[in-house]
Amino acid sequence: MNRLLLGVMLLLIGCGPSSKKNETTEAGRLDPTFKLPYQLTAPDENFTMPKKLEEISGLTYYKDDQLLCVQDEEAVVYVYDTKKKDVVKDFGFGGYGDFEGIEYVNGEIYVLESNGNLFRFKPESTQIGRTKTDLPKKTEVEGLGYDPKTKRLLIAVKNGGPSSDKTVYSFDLLNKAVFKDMSLNDDQLNGAGIDPKTYKPSGIAVHPITGEWYILTSAGKRLIITNRQAKIIYSEPLDPKQFRQPEGICFAPNGDLFIASEGDGKKGYILKFNYKK
Repeated sequence: MNRLLLGVMLLLIGCGPSSKKNETTEAGRLDPTFKLPYQLTAPDENFTMPKKLEEISGLTYYKDDQLLCVQDEEAVVYVYDTKKKDVVKDFGFGGYGDFEGIEYVNGEIYVLESNGNLFRFKPESTQIGRTKTDLPKKTEVEGLGYDPKTKRLLIAVKNGGPSSDKTVYSFDLLNKAVFKDMSLNDDQLNGAGIDPKTYKPSGIAVHPITGEWYILTSAGKRLIITNRQAKIIYSEPLDPKQFRQPEGICFAPNGDLFIASEGDGKKGYILKFNYKK
């Protein structure tokens, strides 16, 4: 009888969760100490875009009270003034393409095409550089950011094959080399309450004060925050009525957050959220 009882106990122990499974689940949990310094349900300002930015697809901080914006298919950078609430300048950089991200770094503008190509130029310059990043075939990207710590551009994959799905690549501005910087797996996403099928980044930005990565998804209407170790520390669904088609994200140096949404048949717009320490 004692031997039988002992055998049952050993069997139950053997059917318990493995340590490997526990580690995977732990990797996807949110950081309970993290507090989002923004109230995403209550923007502090709302900027309505003119018709030429109805399909705004990317934005970046430019200078005091000014943002740089691009939209799908048109190789034009628009300077939007948040005080005047209007476009005050624009300049072209080529013909047509599928432009999905923009970043202003050290006096130069970088614009990302959905195929991974990068355009580089100074504001209003006629000298336009173009770099092929040679990402894996069938990789579609839709998010461009900049990490000042590594001095690399961040390129977020929207759709990719087995080798590039759910990946953030980085482009070293000095060596002109591409690196696979971060990958999230389905276990991490599920553990954070995110359906992996809806994880299709449309924007990425690095917080200027904390260094955390803010990833925007348009398909899943969600903001995801990770640390540099590729751990999800926060996730929040976005109200589809407030964020019709979120495509662009950037920060001001003081931490204020800007999120751009395409018009989806209406006017595009940018929402501003003040940084609350």
